Amino acid sequence: MAQPIAQFAHDSYYILRTPHPPSKKFALWWNLLHVSGKMLGFKISYFDRPNLTCLYREIFARQNYYFQSSQESPVILDCGANLGMATLYFKWLYPTAKIHAFEPDPTAFAMLERNVAQNHLTGVVLDNCALGHEDGTVQFFVDRNNPGTLLMSTDASRLQGEAIQVPGRKLSGFIQAEIDFLKLDVEGAEHQVLCDLVSNRKIHLIRQMVVEYHHRIVNQPSCLAGFLRLLEQAGFDYQLHATLRSVTSRDTYQDILIGAYRRVP
Repeated sequence: MAQPIAQFAHDSYYILRTPHPPSKKFALWWNLLHVSGKMLGFKISYFDRPNLTCLYREIFARQNYYFQSSQESPVILDCGANLGMATLYFKWLYPTAKIHAFEPDPTAFAMLERNVAQNHLTGVVLDNCALGHEDGTVQFFVDRNNPGTLLMSTDASRLQGEAIQVPGRKLSGFIQAEIDFLKLDVEGAEHQVLCDLVSNRKIHLIRQMVVEYHHRIVNQPSCLAGFLRLLEQAGFDYQLHATLRSVTSRDTYQDILIGAYRRVP
């Protein structure tokens, strides 16, 4: 029980530090105690409780995608939406936000559609496709025994599962005007997406973003410096968040959160 208690204390600390009024903080904390299919005014359909708990902790309790916007209705891209927890969070944060959500797995996409419909969300566009460096059909690896797993990816080394064919699209093709916030969690394809945005000059239309960077997937070479260099050259500053039990570890996979924002002249 030590680890769950430690996790709960850690998540409670994050909630206390949020800029929300006390009533919203209490709601976040209360739902941390009672993770279920009905939270914060939303009815949430989900695959299994462990994944739902993980998503609630990362997105609502730890507020990984919290951002401040001068717009009452910010334009948001939710890339790697899964069942839609981040989309719900953005609507909780900014009820009139305009959101375009992308999810390649057909099973997770159906759950995403259900969560948007049953919560009567407006201003939300959904696309069932994998984001990468080209348009076409791509292989996407899923686990039929664990639908909605957060490890689904176009990278076979991320999940040793079944390969299915899904539409592949370049994110740049969906961006025609300024984007207030980009959430990018595409399980190893983030470098492809960033290169596409840079090469097609759409990166300059993005004000801020949070990227879940997947470092050293199955001993892949270290490429973080190149990713950060692209951000720097595009005029972004950034903050990094990662944990590792021992910094002297080698060949260890890490999730690294990158919060990037436009550099002030």
